[in-house]
Amino acid sequence: MNLLDLIRSPHAYFEALKRLPPASWRLVWLPIVAGLLGGLSGALLSRSVLDSQTLLMYSSSGLRLPSSLLWSMTILLSGVLSFISWLVLWGMGQLGAGKEARSGEVYGASFLAPLLWSLVLAGLALLFPPQVTVSTPDLSGLQGTALLTAVQKYTAAVQTQYGQSPVVRFSTFMGYAVYLLQFWLAYIGFRTMVPEDRRRAWRGVVYPAMLFLVLGAAALLVAGAVVGLAGGLL
Repeated sequence: MNLLDLIRSPHAYFEALKRLPPASWRLVWLPIVAGLLGGLSGALLSRSVLDSQTLLMYSSSGLRLPSSLLWSMTILLSGVLSFISWLVLWGMGQLGAGKEARSGEVYGASFLAPLLWSLVLAGLALLFPPQVTVSTPDLSGLQGTALLTAVQKYTAAVQTQYGQSPVVRFSTFMGYAVYLLQFWLAYIGFRTMVPEDRRRAWRGVVYPAMLFLVLGAAALLVAGAVVGLAGGLL
């Protein structure tokens, strides 16, 4: 069973997977590797932002953290979050499609899509790195509200300039496309595993998708509340 067959012929891949004995942890390595590579490509893409944050921390507190530490934290955190995402997909997929659908293996295989995209993104980040030219503010002598305001203005300016980079915009669009591709692959997998019930295959995709949408909306609401609270304090 060749994993690349999942891209060339997903139906044939899942047919071959179906003939193997069930083993939910068979492809657990794939979400982990995909997450680590995603963290690496994300760090490469946002290295100008990471460097600016390092300089800002040094300017505000005199603490200089090595860039390698921030990179390592970004990569490891991405790997952990990817693994947790797979666990959630496994659980919600099984809730929707049933145990016979082998959601752990189906969703594990679907992480091939973000893994391949991470490799492409790493190349784009090396060839077309986003540039951030915002000057680091002099924070010496600032305290309290004045320090917070200066930090917020600098961070907002960095994020705005970074977000306007064409490669960043393209990566954002492709990120959503890869998520859709993952769920499409999962749907094909569920249709293969439980061909007698199309509704179970749909539930195996819709349940985790709705959960992630709710969590994403909640995160946006919390972020907006935090920004509003900070603005009110200022």
